[in-house]
Amino acid sequence: MKPNFQNFRKRNLIFFFVTTCFLLFSCTNKNPNITKQELEKYLQAEMKKQQIPGLSYAIVLDGKIIDSGALGLANVGLKVPATLNSKFNIGSIGKTFTATSIMLLQRDGKLSINDLVNKYFDSLPANWNTITIKHLLTHTSGIRDYCQDHPDYPLISGATGEGLEERKIEISELQFIKLVTTDPLNFTPGERFAYSNSNYFLLGFIIQKVSGQSLSEFMSERLFTPAGMTETMRENVPVIVPDRATGYNLNDSNKLINGAYISNFYSSQGDMGIITTAKDLTKWIIALEGGKILDKESLRQMWTPCKLKSGFEPMDAYGSYSYGYSYGLGWELNCHNGYIENGHGGDFMNGFSAKFVHFPEKKLTVVVLTNLQPWKISQPGVDVYRIAGFYVSELNAIDQFQTASTADSSLNNIVYDFYNQLMSKGEFDTSVVTINFKERTNPIVKNLYTGKVPNSKTKIHVSCIKTDRMADRNLVRWGVLVKKINYYEITEENKTPTYMAIYFTTDNKIADISY
Repeated sequence: MKPNFQNFRKRNLIFFFVTTCFLLFSCTNKNPNITKQELEKYLQAEMKKQQIPGLSYAIVLDGKIIDSGALGLANVGLKVPATLNSKFNIGSIGKTFTATSIMLLQRDGKLSINDLVNKYFDSLPANWNTITIKHLLTHTSGIRDYCQDHPDYPLISGATGEGLEERKIEISELQFIKLVTTDPLNFTPGERFAYSNSNYFLLGFIIQKVSGQSLSEFMSERLFTPAGMTETMRENVPVIVPDRATGYNLNDSNKLINGAYISNFYSSQGDMGIITTAKDLTKWIIALEGGKILDKESLRQMWTPCKLKSGFEPMDAYGSYSYGYSYGLGWELNCHNGYIENGHGGDFMNGFSAKFVHFPEKKLTVVVLTNLQPWKISQPGVDVYRIAGFYVSELNAIDQFQTASTADSSLNNIVYDFYNQLMSKGEFDTSVVTINFKERTNPIVKNLYTGKVPNSKTKIHVSCIKTDRMADRNLVRWGVLVKKINYYEITEENKTPTYMAIYFTTDNKIADISY
């Protein structure tokens, strides 16, 4: 019988194809294991340095959970290890759930985000008559906060320091409303941005009034169950919850202590009030992007920066995680290394800190939950950008970049002037920054930074580490086309270096910054 050379060639081609795929698959599958080892080595070092008792993390790429882990202790006294089942309080990340609940009710035709708040509450002061649900969602209402976020905006009366003693007390909804309506507003609604937890307390009350359900019932039915979040629940302090992690603080002597006791009322409202696992929280972004909760238009609205009466998007000057973020409907919005970042941070005085960041262009999400809230530091003790960089190198923390020979140092003097303007008075010269950047800067910047300018004898050194040219990216920040992003290390005598990404326009003005 004659050999069939055609079949022989086919078999060889198939063998070559399968073998090649196997080799490629084997090579690419080595990377996650190496990445996990490197990541956990970094996390363990940070946990030791920051005195974080326990930590859990999870990573989503292309809509799938690709990595997760738990380190340290869920309970220090009992020496209980943290596991993937350990449940942490996620603090203000809960605002993303509250905002989504409002958007669902709008879709149901039960409310509009443009409704006036006085439609849902009786006997509000006259100066509240123009406040809308959207003002609450975007922190532009002017309502005073019941705990401290902005040092230049007064708290509600009676809240001293961190308001700890007040938050140990069980009060009612009516008592809370009386508390927040007694004082005048910090500013006219829509005029400025100031993060205020009081806004989301009121949104939680509105959800319950409109739906006829408790927050726990509504979110379980409309959010947690559709998302497959079987380990997520609303906080209920007296209830025994399996695998609940214990929260911790650091005292003034930097010693680990038990987290503060916070009453069930203050622990369970719309500004926070959710406990979950890291893996379960990643299901939240998978469900949102997969259309299981909201339609695409509603999600787009949530991830679009709000606008003030002036028409400009606000820039927060005292953000909980970074200078310069904007806010959508329940989401912190930022740009990291030129890539859109949607997410939220959370920390709570009962001893927890958390961070949730999502990079839609890279289809990457990072979740980090810890059982430490060191009071003086309003962020987790680990860098989520550094974690992101283990999976997508472009998302690395700036101080991780190697100095490149192609780095453009021609604009160092402009950056030097900008840094001095920032640190001297918080006001910017439009020869250095765009008008959009200047106008969206929160007015309290100058109060935060006045007097902190380095004296004339202080040596400041500006060094460009890396340059990303945006010719093929069409990156627009606040209505202005960005030509390039320069990454800088700014060293000031006897101080830790500052790392900053600066977004330059075609005429070399600063359009945006990020850390």
